[in-house]
Amino acid sequence: MRMNTSLHVEKLENFSAQQQGAQIRWIWNYHLIVEFWKCPFENLAEVKMVEKGLKYAINGNNEKIRIFSYQFEPFGVSAQISDGFTHIYIHTWPENGYSAIDIIAKSKEESYKVLQRLQEAFSPEYVYAVEVPRGITEDWGET
Repeated sequence: MRMNTSLHVEKLENFSAQQQGAQIRWIWNYHLIVEFWKCPFENLAEVKMVEKGLKYAINGNNEKIRIFSYQFEPFGVSAQISDGFTHIYIHTWPENGYSAIDIIAKSKEESYKVLQRLQEAFSPEYVYAVEVPRGITEDWGET
């Protein structure tokens, strides 16, 4: 496991939380759009290793977990895993040490826990993430 991972996070605010008291944002979940760079080839090349990493990231002892994956030839994987509350999607380019990942979780804290476990599983040297709160904005001035 690499200990010198560099993490850069941007926070994307679609709407302000409140505008002059008239609107309020109700956050349903958090979406992290993530790029892993300089991962070891063997962590991204085969479906079994990628599925193992996804199960670890989602705490894969839950029998309600659903995982779907596709093995590219000669190497590379696209996969998704969900336990009904947390969803992870990954696409790997092991020849470049790169993977593109989406994490959707019920809270900001949970989304970052999943991100941390994915970093442990795939050992990137550099991580770029965009944080997107998902939800709706209501106008309290209208009924």
